[in-house]
Amino acid sequence: MKTSLTILFALIFTSTQIVFAQNTPEKRFESVGNAEFKEAMETGEYILLDIRTLEEYENGNIEGSKLVEYNGGNMDVFFANISKNQKYLVYCAVGKRSKVAMERMKELGFHHVLELDKGLEEWK
Repeated sequence: MKTSLTILFALIFTSTQIVFAQNTPEKRFESVGNAEFKEAMETGEYILLDIRTLEEYENGNIEGSKLVEYNGGNMDVFFANISKNQKYLVYCAVGKRSKVAMERMKELGFHHVLELDKGLEEWK
């Protein structure tokens, strides 16, 4: 009986660890080129964040992206209200603001963020 309970608890613990591991993406923070960024978008596993101003966003953006205004001061507030276990793609105009956003997300405990290296100016 004692052995059966031990085995049962071990199985429950192991299955819980497996489920938790499946819900947490591998840790990755990296600047990537257009091809890898597009491949990641096509998987449907990522949330796409535009790290520019409202005016820039309204003048053109990658379809399906959510605006996180870099200069508006709401970046940390926005990041505080989204899941840290989700996979994210971030971009800006030339890659500077998105690199800052990716580093900030890393500091805040996010797990997986890919950044479009040269931004929308090089997007094809």
